[in-house]
Amino acid sequence: MFTRLLKVLASLVVAVAIGGALFAYFWFQQQREPFTDTALERDLALQDETAVAIPRQERVRISDNAPQPNPRRNLYFGEMHLHTEQSFDSVLFGNRLTIDDAYRFARGDKIVSQGLELMQLSRPLDFVAITDHAEGFGSRRHCGERGLPLKLQFSCWITRTPNMATFKFLRGAGEGGGKVLERANSPYCQTVGVEQCLADARADWADYMALADSHNEPGVFTAIKAYEYSPPLPDYGKYHRNVYFRGDRLPDFAVSALDAPSELDLWQALEESCKGERCDFFTIPHNTNRAWGLPYGPVTRYGYAYQPRDWAKRAKYEPLTEIYQIKGASECALGANATDEECGFEQVFPPCRPGQETACAFVTGFAREGLKRGLQLEREVGVNPFRIGFISATDSHNSNPGDTEEWDYRGMAAAISGPAIRRQQHLAPGMGIHRSQLAAYSPGGLAAVWATQNTRDALFSAMQARETYGTSGTRIQLRFFGGWGLADDILASPDPVSAAYAGAVPMGSELGGKNAADAPTFMVWALADPLSAPLQRIQMVKGWLDSGGDSHETVVDIACSDGLEPDTQSGRCPDNDAAVDMSNCEVIPGRGAEELKVLWRDPQFDSAQAAFYYVRVLQNPTCRWSTYDALRLGIEPTTHAPATIRERAWSSPIWYKPDQV
Repeated sequence: MFTRLLKVLASLVVAVAIGGALFAYFWFQQQREPFTDTALERDLALQDETAVAIPRQERVRISDNAPQPNPRRNLYFGEMHLHTEQSFDSVLFGNRLTIDDAYRFARGDKIVSQGLELMQLSRPLDFVAITDHAEGFGSRRHCGERGLPLKLQFSCWITRTPNMATFKFLRGAGEGGGKVLERANSPYCQTVGVEQCLADARADWADYMALADSHNEPGVFTAIKAYEYSPPLPDYGKYHRNVYFRGDRLPDFAVSALDAPSELDLWQALEESCKGERCDFFTIPHNTNRAWGLPYGPVTRYGYAYQPRDWAKRAKYEPLTEIYQIKGASECALGANATDEECGFEQVFPPCRPGQETACAFVTGFAREGLKRGLQLEREVGVNPFRIGFISATDSHNSNPGDTEEWDYRGMAAAISGPAIRRQQHLAPGMGIHRSQLAAYSPGGLAAVWATQNTRDALFSAMQARETYGTSGTRIQLRFFGGWGLADDILASPDPVSAAYAGAVPMGSELGGKNAADAPTFMVWALADPLSAPLQRIQMVKGWLDSGGDSHETVVDIACSDGLEPDTQSGRCPDNDAAVDMSNCEVIPGRGAEELKVLWRDPQFDSAQAAFYYVRVLQNPTCRWSTYDALRLGIEPTTHAPATIRERAWSSPIWYKPDQV
């Protein structure tokens, strides 16, 4: 009797196991339905590409008109943050476009997204950094080989099969309740052993470097060697950094969050591995707006309080921050120590409530606040770890570097955000606003670098010097200088740029060593993107410390288009009545400026107060991507996001440092 009962129980266990496996298999297959050709073709058929007005294009090859080396600097536009099918999340989203595809796209080739939509830049890029997640390096290296152990075959199938359920599971497992990540505990290392896991990661990184070398063409197109370091935060937070290298003799291993739990560990490991001639690196944090207050706060990812030596290391290795990308703007947020109305640009988070730990606008998550706190830290510990310049990027997972124009936005994540009907989805019940495709995502921005020539070394040096700026996607040209002796008629001179370099410092630099009673002069010169809308205004953003060490900020308009002047009370330019034809998104001509330039002196300058200044340039309104998509689909634009936006550029700051600081 007992034996028979055991057999019955064993049969039940087997039946339940088989039933569970079959249920899991068919459920998994159901989750793949959105990625099938049938579903994609069905959704693509809903949109009409002829329903929108596409701006004029200039698809010329860079090699046809590459600028010559220039001691006064050339302007180069590029992509600093881009994922291909080599990133585990990208492939789970359905992306099958390769690193080679991304480089070809950057130079002007057409590609088709996994959402079956055509993508092509209006103009090629000058440089690209492909930054796939280092945590996944090596983990799919042997997939496709014959004779793999069953466990590894299963791992390959899971990690190469598009499925949002897999992504959510892996993302949740990675968050781990604040637990420190370790390589030995990663699924792939547990499958093949740590030694093989490390060897495969090194081999993938070697392939990345070789591919970058094969596409690099000094003076014409620069392929920067880089990767992303990606420790997760709860609730889809990001406290990631991209790592960039100068030169050719680089470490044979890409240090990931599996090897270095915090940013301090990362910099230490990079120092140890990047030794020798022409091995240099820096890191750039991204999505500081979604890092739940860590970026400009006093502690690391795991709560370790920064010490003076740590602040010094950060100042050395982090010259730039990502001011804008697909997941929003990280300049400032309304209600988070900022009252400037333009701080509402591409923001979704409300200010944090007392005790709130995620999904809100933390004061210490935004660059302007970081700049102010940097001044305070310099007073307290003698070093400013937040003397940061600005760049923008995309963080696209579509292998389409620099594809930032609103009309060409094809989503940020392959088949889950394309075709257009999929981008129109707002929120599922219980989802946070920061996961809304309509409200929380944009095409991202471009990095602009003033460098002597288009080479790895020159671009790296310019970025270290912070002679950079970021745009929200268009190619506004921007010069910004500050100095003590600039002539009042410099902008009318035959060569104002040479005069500015001779008598002032460019964006990203420091004005110090002179406690003058007179305010420094700032020269700003902006040109509109000829393939986008005219310029509307130039704004100056200032932050400073008072005698008690408290920080302050102010924003004033310093140049207006259409012959207008800033209002003496509000400090703002009157509206120039620029408009867009909302039936097809065509910009209505007749308003705005192709060029704005101005000399400005701070009327509130105090030589005893440490300060920073940066410039923000605004275009006339143009359609937001969600409006373009609504027109393609023949539906009303969403009410969850603005119908139009004002594209912009943010210069790196210029700092004023009193003698006593």
